[in-house]
Amino acid sequence: MKLIDRTLLFLSAILLVNVSLWAVLFYYQLLTQVKNTVDEGLANYKIVLIDKLKDDSLIMQQDVFAENIYIIRSVSENYALQIRDSYKDTIIFSGVENKNYQTRLLTTAFIAADGKYYEMKVISQELDNGKLIKKLATSLLWLFLFLFVSTILFNNFVLKKTWKPFYELLKYLNDFKLDKGSLIEPTDTKIKEFSILNKSILNLLRTNVNIFNSQKQFIENAAHELQTPLAIGINKLELLAGADELSPVIIQKIGNIIETFQRLSGLNKSLLLLSKIENQQFTFEEQINFDELFVRLIRDFSDYAEYLKIEITYFNEGPWLFQMNKDLAEFLSMNLVKNAITNNMQGGELIIKLSSSYFIIENTSDEPEIPADKLFQRFNRNPKSKNSTGLGLAIVKAIADVSELSVNYSYNGRHIFKVNSSRL
Repeated sequence: MKLIDRTLLFLSAILLVNVSLWAVLFYYQLLTQVKNTVDEGLANYKIVLIDKLKDDSLIMQQDVFAENIYIIRSVSENYALQIRDSYKDTIIFSGVENKNYQTRLLTTAFIAADGKYYEMKVISQELDNGKLIKKLATSLLWLFLFLFVSTILFNNFVLKKTWKPFYELLKYLNDFKLDKGSLIEPTDTKIKEFSILNKSILNLLRTNVNIFNSQKQFIENAAHELQTPLAIGINKLELLAGADELSPVIIQKIGNIIETFQRLSGLNKSLLLLSKIENQQFTFEEQINFDELFVRLIRDFSDYAEYLKIEITYFNEGPWLFQMNKDLAEFLSMNLVKNAITNNMQGGELIIKLSSSYFIIENTSDEPEIPADKLFQRFNRNPKSKNSTGLGLAIVKAIADVSELSVNYSYNGRHIFKVNSSRL
């Protein structure tokens, strides 16, 4: 969920709670005011009735509310003196409408012209709380909808303007590449917090670019300086091994030294490749057809597989086209195929399955299942393979990570590697 959407959601929830609480308080306040107004009307009406009735020579007593909205009964002096004007809610039955309705009831007492004391009860017009609640709820609903829509529109406009520097900074970071070598300052802003954030991130990126360039230069120089003397040493040893005066024992020792140098040269190349991958120096991407890639790899490894008596079977269930760096795609596929051949057994089998969204490389082997914690560990080499650097699967994992691919391993008597896209 985006920051703006989340903020608007919280604001809307807070608005809903506040309006709801306010509505409850407003209802009770309004109901109190309505009752007070009705009670004032009853008090005024009481005065008019008393003025009219106390001078009558004959007061008609009645015990039920019929045509009049009041009832009168004669009471003793002591009882009358104890009565104080009181107001309360009550239910009255209407014979005309044949239903009960809620109303306010005023109870009072007075003395007539004949010196007798009377108790009088006066009722107001119908006081329907249900209708009041319904009308109030309808009004509040429209009010809330208006507040909600206006808040969404207003806050959306304000928040977009306020958070614009933040989203520009996100875009800047998303587009930033370490290997570009130059830094462009983010868009300037008048908001102090975002300005400080821009400066902090710019300083951080500048430091990382400097470190990246230094490491890149060091790795390239170190690899070059190591590769050149290794190649020279291997050539001189090969020339030395061709001398006639050397004994077979010396020639064998020279051969062992050459193998060691060749392994060191391969290790140097693998480490350099791994470093370049992790530093994301392979930036150019294109659409890769893995069918063409595997056809070429099978052709290149066919002689080696035939020498080891390993049968290669290729199942093409559909072309898989994937956007990534071409060199990395070749390194990935070649390392998995080479790993499946070198760790196979004499007379074994290598199966490559390609579909429209993944590929699987499966091989027989005398070796047991690879532990999960050692699967992509660097320098985890097969001791039976003298020329192995132990970096093949580590390179595969590094390529998968930078190319948004997923590499999964399983074992069912055979080693199985499945590669598919991890992009959503």
